[in-house]
Amino acid sequence: MAFARTVLGDIDTADMGYTMPHEHIFTHPQGHGSKNEVDHLLDDYGKGVQMLTEYREIGGGTIIEATPKTWGRNAAGMVSAARETGVHVIACTGYICQEHGMEPNITDRGVEDISREMVEDLTVGMDGTDAKAGWIKVGTAYMHVTPGEEMVIRAAVRAANATGSPISTHTTGGTMGIEQLEIAADEGFDLTRMTVAHVDRNPDLWYHRKMLETGANLIYDGPGKAKYYPDSVRIDLLRTLVAEGFEDQLMLCNDMGRRSHHTVYGFGPGWQWIKQRFLPRLLEEGFTEEQIHKFMYANPARAFGWAEPVSS
Repeated sequence: MAFARTVLGDIDTADMGYTMPHEHIFTHPQGHGSKNEVDHLLDDYGKGVQMLTEYREIGGGTIIEATPKTWGRNAAGMVSAARETGVHVIACTGYICQEHGMEPNITDRGVEDISREMVEDLTVGMDGTDAKAGWIKVGTAYMHVTPGEEMVIRAAVRAANATGSPISTHTTGGTMGIEQLEIAADEGFDLTRMTVAHVDRNPDLWYHRKMLETGANLIYDGPGKAKYYPDSVRIDLLRTLVAEGFEDQLMLCNDMGRRSHHTVYGFGPGWQWIKQRFLPRLLEEGFTEEQIHKFMYANPARAFGWAEPVSS
């Protein structure tokens, strides 16, 4: 049985259902106080439950929760909310990127110590609970990779190979995805088990194609965020990549990590938007039900399923 590791335990990946592969339920970045930084606080438990409840009501099965410890991961809250709503929640270990929270001495710790911490989160429990992480998050800065970020990627590969966990990444402004994959490959990682997120912030067809050619998966998590550019740009990219044979490596979500993204906080578009607006538009634009099922069901189940550990 292929399985995914949720905060309530392991499940068959066939039971994940409709899945948003990079979202945020609870966040509490340290040191935030400005108006913009307060927008990053998803710290209301009741609203988190409401978000998940509304998601379940439109057929949502699983949320891949992308908040690591340094961004305010709330393991106990995720456990309670998952029990209360019936939505599968898959939490992460790891880091976003240097800018968004790594210990100042991260490079002094060494790859093995960082990897050990990741393995503990994946196999023992997070933050003093017995709720286990279900994937490893890594990330890089805008147009460069810091020494700490490279160390974390190498640590993540070692932890993933030791446990079978998948890896998914943050790219700042959609950049450095190729470089992330090169570092992971240098450590001996099977890139079909790696997912690169936010790449539609950098809508370069050649760039996306080169990442997909390695076997890696991509997440387009910007639909509905018109401040970057219209969804027609994303749709043209998706159409071309599907025609080139990459439909089994593409996933969709919204990466809603701000209050101003969520309807329960009085803003939008909310987790309902992909299913109620964007997917119907894809059908109008010529995509098939089978392709959409892959984006929202089959591909996340494969990408976030665990593999057999790799012997060192």
